[in-house]
Formats: sequence, C-alpha cells, structure tokens
Amino acid sequence: MKRYLLAVLFFDFCALLYGISTLSISYNEAQIYFYDHSLIAMIARFGTTLFGQNDFGLRLPFVLLHSLSCILLYILALKYTKTSFDAFISVVLFILLPGSVASALLINESSIVIFFTLLILVLFEYKKIFLFYVLLVLVLFVDGNFAILYLSFFFFAIYKKDKLLIICSLILFAIAMSVYGFDASGKPKGYFLDTLGIFAACFSPLIFLYFFYVVYRILLQDDKPLLWFISASTFVFCLIFSIRQRLFLEDFLPFCVVCTPLLIRYLMSSYRSRMPQLRLKHTIFIECSLIFLLFFYLGIIFNQSFYYLLKDPKKHFAYDYHIAKELALNLKQHNLTHIAIQDNELALRLKFYGISKGKLELYSSKKASKIYVSLGKHKVYYSIK
Repeated sequence: MKRYLLAVLFFDFCALLYGISTLSISYNEAQIYFYDHSLIAMIARFGTTLFGQNDFGLRLPFVLLHSLSCILLYILALKYTKTSFDAFISVVLFILLPGSVASALLINESSIVIFFTLLILVLFEYKKIFLFYVLLVLVLFVDGNFAILYLSFFFFAIYKKDKLLIICSLILFAIAMSVYGFDASGKPKGYFLDTLGIFAACFSPLIFLYFFYVVYRILLQDDKPLLWFISASTFVFCLIFSIRQRLFLEDFLPFCVVCTPLLIRYLMSSYRSRMPQLRLKHTIFIECSLIFLLFFYLGIIFNQSFYYLLKDPKKHFAYDYHIAKELALNLKQHNLTHIAIQDNELALRLKFYGISKGKLELYSSKKASKIYVSLGKHKVYYSIK
C-alpha cells in the first residue's frame, strides 16, 4: 500500500506543480511576501532564495509541506481505520478536497496549521507524550489559530478526565486569546448560510453532508475519538459565531479537513457491514462523491480553462491570481522594467516579477495593443504613455 501512496503523492505533486505554473502572486500574497514577518512570509522568502524569485520558489515550500502533511495523515489514519487500504483512501480523500488543494497552492496559514495539527495528533495517538506537550506549547508561537485546537483538547481532556491535559490546554488557550485575541468588532450581522456555503465548497457538497452526518452520529455515541472533538468543536464554533459576524474561515477549516480518517472509518464500516447486494446506496454515494471531488480538483489545477466559458474574465474565481506574471513577462519582452502605474495593488504584484517604479505610465486599454495578457478567449490590453 505504501507504493500506491507514493504514486498518488507523486501524481499530486506533479499536478500541483502545474497548478503553480497557472498562477500569479496575488495582492495579499505580495503584501505577505514583502511586508509580513510571520512564519509563512519567512518560508515564502526562503523558497525564493533557494529557487529564485518566481512562482515556483514562492509556492513550492508549501506544496512540499502539503506532501508531508499527507504522509502524517496516513500515519494518523492507521490508528483510526481498520486496514491500510482505508488509511490510503483517507489520504486520497484529503488530497482531493478543494480546501486541501487551495491550502497547498496559496500562501496562507492553512498549510502550516494543517501540518502542525497532524504532527500533534500523530504524537498524541502514538503515545509520544513528552514530544506532544512540547509541540503543543511551541505552536503557540506559530499562529493564533491554534487557540481552537487548545479548546478542542480542553473538551477532550474533560471527556477523558485527563487533569494534566485539562490544565495545559486551558492555560495555552487563555494565553493564545490574550496574545492574539479574537475579533468580535463590527456591526452584528448573520453569515450562517455563507459559512455553510464555504464549508460545502471546501469539502465539496456531498462530502460536507457526510461530514455533518458523521459529526452528529458520533455525538450520540459513548466513544468519541480526539479527531471528532477537533472537527466538531471547530465546526460548531464557526456556526455559532457566524450568526453574529463574518469569520475568516481559512483560519478554522484546516482543523476540519484533517478529519478524513474519521469519515472513511465510518463509511467503510457501514459499507462492509452490509451484504454486497445491499451496498447500492453506498456505491452510488461513493461514485458521485468521487466525480464531484475530481471535478473540483481538476477545476482548481486547470483553472484557466474556465476563461473559455466566461463572458467576463473578472468573474473567474481565481482572477486575483492571474495577469501579473504574464503582464510582467510581456513588459520585459518590450524592454520595459521600470513603469508607473496607478493601480497600487498591481504595482506591488509586478514588483515581485522584477518590474519596478519608473516614469513611463502603464494603464489598461480597450484598444488592441502590443502589451496584453491572454486569459483563455479573452485579451486584456495595456498601453504605455
């Protein structure tokens, strides 16, 4: 089974490399790269130091982190599932989840949070208690999003009556909240349906429904694993607070996408408990889910293909991650490396590709010109004056 796992990881790695080639640095990513001092910014800058200041140097470290997370997930899944095949399927499901693909390709905290969460879970499940507590404390300095992980461990510790874990998780949660805080400002407004929609997009619709079903089913059981406490606590926390305000769900979704061993465990248990002639509903669900997942996966990797279907290229879901690299290349072909541009966001993105501030002004144009960017069947033109 390990050979199949390595084959899938290699295929996923190659697909993600192609996905990188279709993306440009976004404005938010450019801000992180040039001005931020967080761990993700340091990783991104380290990547460009090794591989050059380009998209591969920028994103490759996070793709590698994603591959390591897949290996950790397989190790964790061996503790939750009955067979190594089930553990393998857990990894495949994790790889295909839209939220997982996005975390591997984009520059944000998700890939780091997923990696450290899985490492903490592996240490705990394999009884490496000393290393577990050391890492549990260290991630406090990595990102404030781990506050929800501390809260989950607190609930789990109460359930297991583990006094040491109760005290440790409660103290760490209190420190995380005091240092990083939680933004509850702004006018109260409901975003409950928006939150459900984002969860559905992160998991794909059918997998999200099954995720909700598994969370509810385990709630009614006496035996509740740690992975359930993490996923359920995060999900309920998001639903409750989304009634009042909009949440940055990329801060919380990493704690839910790691639950794939739990989903596969209950799916395969239900599937195997039935006679072959009574497995039709399960087979249909698995096949439909796989179709959805493959569609989302390929849609993200080959995202530029959607430009051929759209009348307005700005409606593309990844529009903010396009144009800059191609525009910079076109400018360099015309020996233009110093320009002035009124769009400060685009200017910062172009700076990453070696286009610095100058006297010649670049502006968008509706008329055909030599400086343009192709987006499928569309062309975005620019002029110099």
